[in-house]
Amino acid sequence: MCESNVYLKQGDHEELVMENVAAITPAENGVYVLRGLLGDMKEIKGTLADINLMAHRIVFTDAS
Repeated sequence: MCESNVYLKQGDHEELVMENVAAITPAENGVYVLRGLLGDMKEIKGTLADINLMAHRIVFTDAS
């Protein structure tokens, strides 16, 4: 499977936002829509900082 976990990094701390993310769609004003494998959705506001597909890991930084 190709799902990844999405994290939000604030300073030195990383918080898991959503597991098993299958798609990320940019919306307006720095917001991204995360869609899970089973159809669940969540929005995150931030800046895309790192994508590591081998590790199934996507990191955003806090937009504030």
